[in-house]
Amino acid sequence: MISSSQPRILIPLKALTTALSRLILIALLTSTTFFSPTLLAKEVEKKPHKITKKTTPPSPTSDSQRFDDLKTTVGSIWRCENNIVVKTAESAQGYLMLWNNRLFVMSKIEALTGVQRYMHEQASLNWVEIPDKAMLFNTKMGQRVLDYCKTPELATQSLSTNQEDLLR
Repeated sequence: MISSSQPRILIPLKALTTALSRLILIALLTSTTFFSPTLLAKEVEKKPHKITKKTTPPSPTSDSQRFDDLKTTVGSIWRCENNIVVKTAESAQGYLMLWNNRLFVMSKIEALTGVQRYMHEQASLNWVEIPDKAMLFNTKMGQRVLDYCKTPELATQSLSTNQEDLLR
């Protein structure tokens, strides 16, 4: 608390902010790091921007062709929700998955009985096949990317099971 014997100095807020902003501006203008000769010289000596040719991304047929070349077993075609198609097959390099026109070579992970699980570390993808469907997970985001993926055999099997359940 201010005692009554001390004089009070009142400075209007507008004058204070104006004076403060002028001090900051002066400090910036006189600063050696803001307008240092070495920084100004670097600005002048900038090299011209290199123009590089953009490489074309691999064509969708290249991964599809690689899938056909690498597979050692008859492949499976999975139809997932939203009519998305995934192709899978075994190969000497690992489990192949062609999804979204990209080929992923996955490694098998030991899992529970009746569950097939494959992982692609760099893409953070996890393909899980259970008896009635398959799913694709993104382990980095912790989300299911694809669900209700079924081969034609599984689709007809689940239809007949559903019809039997309705008749009971």
